[in-house]
Amino acid sequence: MNVEASMRARWTEDINWNRPPIVGQTIVASFWPGRYYLVATIELDSPSPMSRLTRSLSTGVAYNDVAPEANGFVTDVVRCDKMGFTRSFENPLYERDYSDLDQAKLGHREIVGLLSSGQLRLRRIRN
Repeated sequence: MNVEASMRARWTEDINWNRPPIVGQTIVASFWPGRYYLVATIELDSPSPMSRLTRSLSTGVAYNDVAPEANGFVTDVVRCDKMGFTRSFENPLYERDYSDLDQAKLGHREIVGLLSSGQLRLRRIRN
């Protein structure tokens, strides 16, 4: 299960890349040397061809012109380096879903606050 201990942050830094699909990104540095976490909140889209076909038929827009529809938002916490680079988002240590943008923005700030204060318990949630 690989549980990561709770920790207090040495520092946090927001990465100002707030363009879709990114809602927010923050690096959180622990007091352990070399241990950094990236809190990333992004907008999900529906890559389903059936979803695009249904919207194409209901709106009268050509299938190729129908953009993927927003399917919600997710915040993941993953290990990273001090610059915020991560090897993968496949095995997050924490994950939370949201249905709209306002919830996602508030949730991102909440998770950063909980992680920074040592109140967020981390563990790998996928294998």
